[in-house]
Amino acid sequence: MKIRKLHLLILFSVLITTVNMANAQTKFGIKAGVNFTNVIMKDENGNKTNTQSMPGILLGLTVDIPVAGDFYIQPAAQYSRKGYKQETGGFYGSATNFKVNASYIEVPINLLYKPHLGTGNLLLGAGPYIGYGTGGNWKSENDAAIGDMIVGKKGDVIFKNNAMDGGDINSYLYGKPLDYGLNFLAGYEFFNKLSVQLGAQVGLANLQPHTDGVTREGKLKNSGFGISLGYKF
Repeated sequence: MKIRKLHLLILFSVLITTVNMANAQTKFGIKAGVNFTNVIMKDENGNKTNTQSMPGILLGLTVDIPVAGDFYIQPAAQYSRKGYKQETGGFYGSATNFKVNASYIEVPINLLYKPHLGTGNLLLGAGPYIGYGTGGNWKSENDAAIGDMIVGKKGDVIFKNNAMDGGDINSYLYGKPLDYGLNFLAGYEFFNKLSVQLGAQVGLANLQPHTDGVTREGKLKNSGFGISLGYKF
C-alpha cells in the first residue's frame, strides 16, 4: 500500500511539474497583416464566375502551447477582412467594378512545427479554421439595380442562411455566415519574439444560401493568402 501511495505521489508530482513547465513555455502573442482574398463562385450550371482578389486587414491574438519537442498547438482569435472584385455582372448582374468587403471573426487552430534554425525558429504549420461573417460593405462604379429599382453605388454586406430573409434594398447577400476550411503557414521567428509569416486559407464550406429550405445549385467558397507580422510576449 505504501509503495502504491508512493507511485501515486510520484505520478502526481510529475503531472504537476509537466503542467507548470507547459504553462511556463506557453507564449501569448499578437499578429497583424494583410490578406489577399477571393471567392470560388460557380452558377447553377457549373459555370465559373470571373472574380479578382481584394486586399484586407488581419488582426489577431495567438497562443503557442507546447506539445512535444518542437511541436506546438497554436489556437488564435482573429478579425479577418475578406472579399472579392468583379469587373462586370456584380450585384446580381447590374454592377460594374463591383467590390465586396466582408468581415469575419475566425478561430484557426494550427499544429505548429518550430525547429531551431540560426538565431531563431523556422515556422511550419497547418490546421482547420472556423469563421463567422459579421457584415461588411460593397460599392460599384455605376448605380446598381434590382429590376427597375435603382439601389445606388454602395451599401451593406449581409450574411443569411436563407436567401429569402432579405435585408435593406441596397444590402448585398454574401452568403451563409458560417465558414470553415484549412490553414497553411510558413515563416520565421526571430529570437523567440518577432515573426514573419506567409499564410493561406482554403475554404471548404459552400456558402451558397438555401431558398426557403430548398438547396440551391452552385458554389461559393472563400480562398486567400496573406502575410503577417507577429510578436510574442
